[in-house]
Amino acid sequence: MVIRSTQTHQRCYPLLIVIVAALLSSCTRPEPVAPGASTPHRYVLTNIRYFLDKGDYVDTTTIQLTGASVQNPGVSLVTQSIKEEPGELVKTSHFMIDSSVRLPEEIDLSTFAVSVPQHWYGNGLFGHTVETYPLSTTRQQKPYVSDPGRTIDINVPPRSRIDISRQIDAYQLTCSFDGMVENTTTGQRYRLTGKWKGLLRYNNMAVTLKQSAL
Repeated sequence: MVIRSTQTHQRCYPLLIVIVAALLSSCTRPEPVAPGASTPHRYVLTNIRYFLDKGDYVDTTTIQLTGASVQNPGVSLVTQSIKEEPGELVKTSHFMIDSSVRLPEEIDLSTFAVSVPQHWYGNGLFGHTVETYPLSTTRQQKPYVSDPGRTIDINVPPRSRIDISRQIDAYQLTCSFDGMVENTTTGQRYRLTGKWKGLLRYNNMAVTLKQSAL
């Protein structure tokens, strides 16, 4: 009797192990994704354009650039080459959104990268930058991309120094813009309007030379 009872308990152990393993497996199984879960919305900005409206204008200011000097301590005339490359100049961009614009709260306009005005052709049309700027309501800036600067030759008399001063005109633009923000998930569209203010371009580099004895 004792021996038969012991054999019966030994045969039950494998069955108990299988049952416990099945229970543990059911506890760690990942939950299925609920049907009908919402898909994140995606937005794109299209048809952005810049134009002059009432109160828009171009303002011109003159900026003094960093100067330079060349010297000739010798006894004969020498010629030195100076490149007129205004590397210290920056291009700025600042968007101001009309208070009447109503967009979904999840839209972050600064994630949209857009070209901004670079040239004004005088007939209401603008040429745009190649590089892009965030559509941000805070002022942005990047190094100004311009044509390669010209090189000028300066004749420096014997035992003389030439001081070089430079200035350039900066054209600051305030204009209007509009565009369309589209929800590509639902197809719903929102009109975006406001003002753009920033550096349009630089022009009219002027160089002044002043000679003095060493």
